[in-house]
Amino acid sequence: MANHSSKYQIKKSNMLVMLGLLLIILSGSRILWMEMFHDQKHEPIKNGQFDLRNWNAEDGEIVLLDGEWEFYPSQRLMDGRQLQGFGESKPRLIGVPGRWNEALHAGKSTPYGFGSYRLRVYVNPEKDLNYSIRVPSVRTASELYVNGRLLTKSGQVATIKDEYISKDLPYSTTFTADDNGVIELVIQAANYVDSRSGGIVRSIKFGSEEAIAKEMKFSIFMQFLAAIIFIMHAVYALILYLLGNKEKKLLYFSLLALCVTITSVFSTDEKLFHQLFYIGSNWDFRLTNFALVIAAYALLQCTNHRELPYWRRMYPVYKIMSLGTASITLFLNPTQVIMLFPIYYVLGGTAAVITLITMFKKVIKDLKSNLLLLFSFLALMNHSLWSLILLDSGLSLVYYPFDMIIAMACLASVWFKDYLIMHANTKELATTLQRMNDHKDQFLANTSHEFKNPLHSILNMSQSVLKRERHLLQERSIKELETVLSVGRRMTLILNDLIDVMSLREGNPRIQQRVLFIQPIVTGVLDMLQLNAEVKSLQIVNHIPEDFPPVHADENRVTQIIFNLLHNAVKYTNDGVISIRAYVEEGQACIVIADTGIGMDENMLKRLFRPYEQASTRETMIEGGFGLGLSISKQLVELQGGTLAVSSVAGEGSEFKFSLKLADLVAEEENDRTSALEPLPLRSVPIQENVWENGEKADIPPVVKPTILLDVHRDRPHLLIVDDDPINLQVLETILPPEDYEVTMVTSGKEALAVLGTKEWDLIISDIMMPQMSGYELTRIIRERYTLAELPILLLTARSQPQDIQSGFLAGANDYVTKPVEAIEIKSRIEALTTIKQVIREQLQLEAAWLQAQIQPHFLFNALNSVIALKEINLDKMGNLLHELSNFLRNKFKFENPNGLVPIEEELSLVRSYLYIEKIRFEEKLQINWEIDDYAELEIPFLTIQPLVENAIRHGVMNRPRGGKIVIRVSVYDTHAEITIEDDGIGMDKDQLQRILERRADSSSGVGLINTDQRLKRHFGTGLDIQSTIDNGTKVTFRVRNRSNSADTINPLS
Repeated sequence: MANHSSKYQIKKSNMLVMLGLLLIILSGSRILWMEMFHDQKHEPIKNGQFDLRNWNAEDGEIVLLDGEWEFYPSQRLMDGRQLQGFGESKPRLIGVPGRWNEALHAGKSTPYGFGSYRLRVYVNPEKDLNYSIRVPSVRTASELYVNGRLLTKSGQVATIKDEYISKDLPYSTTFTADDNGVIELVIQAANYVDSRSGGIVRSIKFGSEEAIAKEMKFSIFMQFLAAIIFIMHAVYALILYLLGNKEKKLLYFSLLALCVTITSVFSTDEKLFHQLFYIGSNWDFRLTNFALVIAAYALLQCTNHRELPYWRRMYPVYKIMSLGTASITLFLNPTQVIMLFPIYYVLGGTAAVITLITMFKKVIKDLKSNLLLLFSFLALMNHSLWSLILLDSGLSLVYYPFDMIIAMACLASVWFKDYLIMHANTKELATTLQRMNDHKDQFLANTSHEFKNPLHSILNMSQSVLKRERHLLQERSIKELETVLSVGRRMTLILNDLIDVMSLREGNPRIQQRVLFIQPIVTGVLDMLQLNAEVKSLQIVNHIPEDFPPVHADENRVTQIIFNLLHNAVKYTNDGVISIRAYVEEGQACIVIADTGIGMDENMLKRLFRPYEQASTRETMIEGGFGLGLSISKQLVELQGGTLAVSSVAGEGSEFKFSLKLADLVAEEENDRTSALEPLPLRSVPIQENVWENGEKADIPPVVKPTILLDVHRDRPHLLIVDDDPINLQVLETILPPEDYEVTMVTSGKEALAVLGTKEWDLIISDIMMPQMSGYELTRIIRERYTLAELPILLLTARSQPQDIQSGFLAGANDYVTKPVEAIEIKSRIEALTTIKQVIREQLQLEAAWLQAQIQPHFLFNALNSVIALKEINLDKMGNLLHELSNFLRNKFKFENPNGLVPIEEELSLVRSYLYIEKIRFEEKLQINWEIDDYAELEIPFLTIQPLVENAIRHGVMNRPRGGKIVIRVSVYDTHAEITIEDDGIGMDKDQLQRILERRADSSSGVGLINTDQRLKRHFGTGLDIQSTIDNGTKVTFRVRNRSNSADTINPLS
């Protein structure tokens, strides 16, 4: 720790020494420049008289007319070219350069008004010389008279504001002395816009014509040179930004250089821009201050100021203030702009301090690497300080550009250095990436070679078993072996792609061209892709005519090309038509594969044939593959003398076209052609929509229903598997045998939602990446009706990144399995999730049994008391009561099917017995209204209506002294029925209702409502709908399927 502190102190001392040296160098250069171009010093002017008779103007020296001038406030001594009498008003003496605010009006300080300056200069009358005077700034309009003659002016001097025109530009003029060697100078000035001060605020220079012109030209040249250098910096930084890596610091450096250029040509002594294009004093003032504010902001952005923790929180405020103040400045008049000067100082000072601190931290870490950056900042600060000093003192010197040139050059050097380092790093990185890419290709090629032998062994053994044992195998086993062979052939082509990457890169691919026919190749490829196309609403149409001429090509390569193009079409087409046709054009065979898939945009078309390029899975929701097929296909076509082109429109489909050389028919035997033209039958995948073929509509049969394995064991878990890939479905079907699981397989999320309400499912297994509706979206839709415990969902994903897993859990999944699926893993997870569902089912069964067995003691006592009372009053009525009580007890204690469905008549019989007993007890206080439709074969869970009716009596109508009415309504529709229990009792408030809806078992809801709700959801997907308000009663409704009409069309999510 001590050693680190010592090093820090050394670095700090070194930096302070370096700062001192740099400041000495910069300030020394400025002072040396001032000494080189200093003006000759004479006795200061007194009483408006300046004696230069002993001054030798021929030496080229220039003197400053600083001192006491005569000042005539609120007077114009000159009227046109005529001299008015000087004796009319006694003049005041005023210091030049300086403010006239105190001298303009007695006892009042104001910058606004007009007045006249007068000075007599005495020169040697024996020397006949041309003299010149240089006036850099008189705020904010002035006229120069020499010996009574108006020689030049800037703006329009007037006694009232309406006639006055503001224009504060430097000017110079040439003249001679009179015969007595006297030069009488009169400067009339006016100011009505600048609230700071008026009058002569900068030193006026006097000398020979040659000396003044020489100095002025040199100053203009230096200012022009600096402006050109600044613009060059701005332009090249902008070019580097546009053509380079979009480093924003380059953009801000360009902006900084541009702002420095604007302030240089607008506000320095020569005001170079206005000599060429005068835009008015107001815009001059606005743009100058606007550029200063933006320059301070851009300077700050050129540093890593956000690394300062305390500044990071304040920076947004600074940014808003800077940009806001700069924008407002463009719309204000000069007086209002001057009022913003304190804000300008705060913004500029803040930028300077933060920049200094940031650079200080960088220099401490690495003094050598950041020396130029420090030098540039010091040069900027040195220029700003000297500018303020000269502005405050009023001195007028030859323009000194080197501070800003040094600052810009150092900053440019920093950017060039960073750019060169970045370029070198990029070059080194590109070399490394190229080497790694070569290693990757070599690894893939080697791996592919290693895979080919075992893959061929699998294919050969599978083919042998299928051929030898076909007559002994079941149909399912034959289908699985054929699937293995189809997948194996596809994998062989993929491995060939990987091997071809290396051979094509090395320039030695194996091409064995011969005469061959396209038709059998296309038919064979379509047969390989049949399993992929079966799951989609696709029709694959082969339009290649039987008499299409042969081509001269490599059969294996052509097969590879057609497979890659057709596989790509099937992969990115969800429904519609994929067609392949061929025609002859200019002596070549042209094969066209068109689809109605998702298409491609311009960006994808540009990079389509690059290796490892694929459409984003976020856009297509399709995963898998290496992205090599199209790249290899293009190279293989070109190696055989053809071309491969593509045209596509996003959302409408794509069309791939490749050409091959036609074969020489003379060299072929006719029988070869005949045998080759034997086409294999093409099995198209049906779609629901009509497809145009040859200009006519074709009738397509509807989509096949989901595959459901036969129910051979009733106690197996019911699994719904959703995957758009038939291979995955085949694998899962193999892993999950029918003796252990009842499996239903569908190929899309929409099909899954369609069958969701047809039975009670124990588990949903869904792939994530599916077209049209992803597994995430399917999970979210299911979770709108089923909780995690009511219907578990297991997601299959090819990616196991944390963000993918988190997305699945956020959507509502219970668990996930990474593909490729391992049999042990997925069975273990299925068992765990279905066990949860089984536990919940058993708990509901126990609750239902308990509810069934539960009879409140006071209910039984009341019923028996009623029997005893009726014995003395009405024996018939007593007999009826005993009969209904017996029926009620018999139904309550029937445990044959406590958790299944029973005819609604059994439930209504139990309800009638219960209500008869309660009616005997409560008599007229209990009114019952039955509204029952013809319910035919309607079935509901046992003990569903009775608990609801009992709840309505106990907690609803009987809590009123006068009693109330209960309505039992069964409304039957085509596909479903609605059962409603409605009372006009005391009702419930929002809190009680919310507790019931949230399934909080308390005294007001009870286990009966909760159990009934859950059992309804388990059977039908929807539970109880409870509506209630205080003093207006309660209405409970639930829906069940109408099995007599449509048992498979009720969707609980509709």
